[in-house]
Amino acid sequence: MERTAAVAVALMLLLQNSLQDPEVSAKSQDCPDELKQLKDLVYQQATALAELKVKMSYMEKESTALEARLAGREKEMENLKKENEAVKSDLEKLKNEIAGRPKVAFSAGLPAGQKGPVSAETTLIYNKVLTNIGSAYNPYTGTFTAPVRGVYYIRFTAAAYNSNSNNMGLNLYKNDHHLMHLGEYNSDGKARHVSGGLALELEAGDVLYARLPADYMLYDDSLVRNSFSGFLIFPV
Repeated sequence: MERTAAVAVALMLLLQNSLQDPEVSAKSQDCPDELKQLKDLVYQQATALAELKVKMSYMEKESTALEARLAGREKEMENLKKENEAVKSDLEKLKNEIAGRPKVAFSAGLPAGQKGPVSAETTLIYNKVLTNIGSAYNPYTGTFTAPVRGVYYIRFTAAAYNSNSNNMGLNLYKNDHHLMHLGEYNSDGKARHVSGGLALELEAGDVLYARLPADYMLYDDSLVRNSFSGFLIFPV
């Protein structure tokens, strides 16, 4: 654009000087066609120069707007990068927190055969261990000892077969305190099943176990109809 402007200016000066010079002016009268062509060329160059100025102004505005958008995108990318780093940090903290939490879960069943009826309440020994993560369940005593203070979910089932003459069920204990009874009193066929569960807040060292009440009976086989299970929901 600078070169075009220079050419236009030079032509205009040349034209002006030629008109001021008497000799050139006299000669120009002899060649009006050349003078007209020169004027046309100067006009074309001036018009092109004006168009270029307009285009350059428009391009400068577009460049400014593009730079502003690019700066905005860079800022958004920087913010996203910071958010991503924050999420990674939170996930790492959560991962470490979960890894540091105690893992407790157990499930065990009664040995096959009939249990009861008994003349006095008896602790049930679930020695068919299916799961014992954390080793908090003792299959020799039938007791679960909470390793940490927290909220636990405890679930148990009871089943009997051909027990119409006896009640079927069990009692759940926490330490020496009777928590709940699960049972069925009416005869409704050869096989009877009940199940129950509850969430308990336990202190570290609290003991849970199930007992067979007097004059009650249970029955099990390879299907593990009677089970005692639990797991830590979260520490508190």
